[in-house]
Amino acid sequence: MDIKPAPATATATAGMIPQPAERNSPEDRWGRRAWELLEKIRRRTPLVQCITNFVSMDLMANVLLASGASPAMLHSLQEISDFTPGVDALCINIGTLSEDWLPSMRAAAAAAAEAGRPWVLDPVAVSASDYRMEACIGLLELRPAAIRGNASEILGLVSSSRFGKNKVNWTGKTDGEGGNESYEKRKWTGF
Repeated sequence: MDIKPAPATATATAGMIPQPAERNSPEDRWGRRAWELLEKIRRRTPLVQCITNFVSMDLMANVLLASGASPAMLHSLQEISDFTPGVDALCINIGTLSEDWLPSMRAAAAAAAEAGRPWVLDPVAVSASDYRMEACIGLLELRPAAIRGNASEILGLVSSSRFGKNKVNWTGKTDGEGGNESYEKRKWTGF
């Protein structure tokens, strides 16, 4: 089979430069949308409270600053009632979970939920201990807007018998509200 090289012409070179019709790919639309959202964050400079572990505290603060947000690494229980209702968002990371910080996490999540502010739960190593799992199940009852976790953390939460049988399930209902049947159906069927 003879393969002939393409002629070196201006049109061959131009073919390598994206043309307007090609700039409407899903990737390009996603990129434009991501940039629009980043610009929106930078214009608004939201105040984001983070209750996180010492390992990631600096990293989270710097990422939020780079994106245009204003981070607040505040975790003192005595400050939650004054501060948290005024934030734009809350992030709770249980990486170095301790009985000293758990009440702050619960109070902040409750305050954010009551104020209508979105909050994110990061259930770091949720399956590592019963204490960690119970802490996350309690936080899930406060209805985070999102759960940020890796596959094993999400699967750990979902597969916990406590998650489906005693607490909140996929539907957001507890056992007494008929939610358990829905959980069992989704557990086995995916619907």
